[in-house]
Amino acid sequence: MGSLLRFYIKPVPGERVEAQLTLPPPAGGIVTGTVTRWDGEPAPGAVVLAVDCESRQPALHTTADDQGFFVLGPLPGKLYDIHVYDGAAPVRVVQIEG
Repeated sequence: MGSLLRFYIKPVPGERVEAQLTLPPPAGGIVTGTVTRWDGEPAPGAVVLAVDCESRQPALHTTADDQGFFVLGPLPGKLYDIHVYDGAAPVRVVQIEG
C-alpha cells in the first residue's frame, strides 16, 4: 500500500474523458486508525503527526474526520514517532494590525 498517482485534467463542456490509470510501485506504507478521547468518543479534528526518528523533523501530518478516523501516508520505510493532538483544544484568536 502507498502508491501515489497524480494528474491534472480540465474537461470542456460536453466532453467525456476516459482515463486508464496505472499505479507506480508502492512509495511507502499507510497508517490508518481512529482517535478517541478518554471517554471513548471520537476526536474529530485531532492532528496526527509523523516525526522522522532519525532527523527529528516532521514528515507528514493529517487530521481526523468527524468519526475520529485518519489516514496518514504514504510514509517511506523509516522509523516514525507518531504524535496525536486533540483538536478540541480551546482556540485563541489573535488580531494582527498592519
